[in-house]
Amino acid sequence: MKNRRHYLALILSAALLSGCAATPDSSIVRQKGSQSLDNYREANADTEAETSANAKEQSGSDDSSSGETQNVLATRLGVPDTYTATASTSDGSFTMTSNATVEVPDVSQVPVYSVSQKEFNQDFIDLVTEAFFGDSPVYDWAYYYQTTKAEALEKLNELKEYQAEGNTDPYGYIEAARENGVFEDGAVTESDIYDLQEEIDEWEQVYAEAPEALEKAEVTPGFGVTSYEDENGNTVYYDDYFFGVAEREDGLFSYILKNSSSTPMSIQISRYTDKEEIAEDVSWEETYYNSKAFASNAYRPTQETCEELAGITVEEAIAISDTYMEQLGLSDEFSVGFTTHAWKNLESSGITSDTYTASCIDGGWYIVYTRTLDGIPVTYEMNEGGGLESMESTTEPWCYELVTFIVNADGLQEAEIQNLCEVGEKKYENVDMLSFSEIAEIFEQMIVIQNTDSYNDSASLEITDVTLGYMRIYDPGADSRSGTLVPVWDFFGDEEVHSSYDGVEYTNYIDYPGKSFLTINAADGTIIDRSLGY
Repeated sequence: MKNRRHYLALILSAALLSGCAATPDSSIVRQKGSQSLDNYREANADTEAETSANAKEQSGSDDSSSGETQNVLATRLGVPDTYTATASTSDGSFTMTSNATVEVPDVSQVPVYSVSQKEFNQDFIDLVTEAFFGDSPVYDWAYYYQTTKAEALEKLNELKEYQAEGNTDPYGYIEAARENGVFEDGAVTESDIYDLQEEIDEWEQVYAEAPEALEKAEVTPGFGVTSYEDENGNTVYYDDYFFGVAEREDGLFSYILKNSSSTPMSIQISRYTDKEEIAEDVSWEETYYNSKAFASNAYRPTQETCEELAGITVEEAIAISDTYMEQLGLSDEFSVGFTTHAWKNLESSGITSDTYTASCIDGGWYIVYTRTLDGIPVTYEMNEGGGLESMESTTEPWCYELVTFIVNADGLQEAEIQNLCEVGEKKYENVDMLSFSEIAEIFEQMIVIQNTDSYNDSASLEITDVTLGYMRIYDPGADSRSGTLVPVWDFFGDEEVHSSYDGVEYTNYIDYPGKSFLTINAADGTIIDRSLGY
């Protein structure tokens, strides 16, 4: 224990010497991916016995006599049922209080695994296509979204009717610009904002080139399938992108596959009621009714409205999404990590808080799945990663695994799958970890450092939940497509921030579910930046 205490002191002193608020992520306290594994070691019988004895000494009791089954890992790490603490900056501008529940997986040991990016090949694409669309046809979006002569003529007649009525601003673009003072200096004219005759001319051209009927082209989803025409009139096939439209019996679904530097696997599926809705500005978004930060959003529906539109309970929605997870072959690897409400938003520049019901056209449930390994889940955290240390960085980032569904009484509305991993060898069978009291000491000092010399006038943070779970870290300097699953502690809560600008005072809330205020590597005590992934 003496050596461990010495190591902990080095971590904290290095953090304090590395600078004030802006530098808690220095390389001294946040080591890159695989490099930090040099500080890991296997837990042994002596270590477990020592830690367990310390836990009993701290609690002053042995719960084995109560008849309740003890959480072996919690006992080994000396984890209290409730984490109580206070901390503040020297000037009192930032305060932290904690009366948090502490969640620890009910396991006896915690392995450390190597992971790598799952290959995004045709076999996997075929599996996804079968799981979501079965025998339903999938068409090339470029043909499916064509405007027919009948559709172009309908739009032309609408525009010419406005023109005959003398309505040169039928969509309110000019009026909105006038209200925002766009024309005050005379540099911008009304025709710069919107020209009805110009739009009529454009639709005349669309009508002349439009086919009589929709010319759908059925395709097998994959890369190198869909194409575009370059400036020289040559056909160029996308080798890292696919956009199709699937016709299921219960509706139309857009089907997008992408492979990019930070997101080597991206699968997005969205339901639409008809072809016209695909072209409209509609989107699903999740919302949190127990969040003060989201309470200021006047455009969202009430919780009762959202649940009524969803038409099913969250448990029923999970049952539907579980079926897709089984068809994808992921049900044994993933479990539900988070759920909340979702609503479908018909965006419009004219929407106000009094007319939000016109904007909300559907409701549902947002369901997040996270990987679970050896009884230990990957902790859900809303940051998708893929960040860079600076604008000059030349490293290739790697976003996290993401599997989400939006479901309601009509079934699947949206699905997203990103960056699935392959789990490799065990680096450690049962990694040694710092005790909870050591982790708490690091947190209490680092959260203060993180908030020293802040631009805010004052801030108060209340920690409500502390969670031990897995997180994938990686070393971008070595390989951005392989990493390590390591145990981490995350501190969740609510923060109230007060600031002022130009004599006006503001109060902001940061209380998003899934927003961790600090992530600490449970094995070596280093601070992990979730935006970067190490």
